[in-house]
Amino acid sequence: MFMYQKNEAQAHRLENLFKKVKLFYGEVLPQMEFLGNIEADYLEDFIKALLRIAKHPNIDPNWFGFVRLHIAFREDYAYCKAFNTKFLLAKEYSQEQLNSVIDSISSIPFDQKHQALAEYAIKVIYESKVCSQEDLDALYAMGWTQKDVFDGVEHAGTLFRNGRILTAYSVKG
Repeated sequence: MFMYQKNEAQAHRLENLFKKVKLFYGEVLPQMEFLGNIEADYLEDFIKALLRIAKHPNIDPNWFGFVRLHIAFREDYAYCKAFNTKFLLAKEYSQEQLNSVIDSISSIPFDQKHQALAEYAIKVIYESKVCSQEDLDALYAMGWTQKDVFDGVEHAGTLFRNGRILTAYSVKG
């Protein structure tokens, strides 16, 4: 649960946005309700980002879920831990696979190319100062484009950032 005031001024717009969220997830997740009630544009931007990754031409959409899962457990984002666990189990990944990725992003259940991108995305958000051109060149040599790498890193960074913000607005106690 999050601390916020209802955004009555944008109630109609939020109702329409929440319908889109329900179509995508089957329910309105608390963090999405929070974002929308802060400002409908925030929720709309979030929905656009979700659609972009769901239709990514080169990165498996489930890859994003595993990156979110790893960060959620590393940062103890309760709402993201529960959601991404449920999401990936529904995609027929095993709890053993999830536990392995929670422990180490390098065990993400994809090919070496996706593993390398996951390792880099996590490296960027936790150790950005040690990232180098060689890291990028290795990813490009595997066939990732500059946009692919950015999309992976941006998604990891967005979850990290949003998780911190949502934690600040979480009901404590």
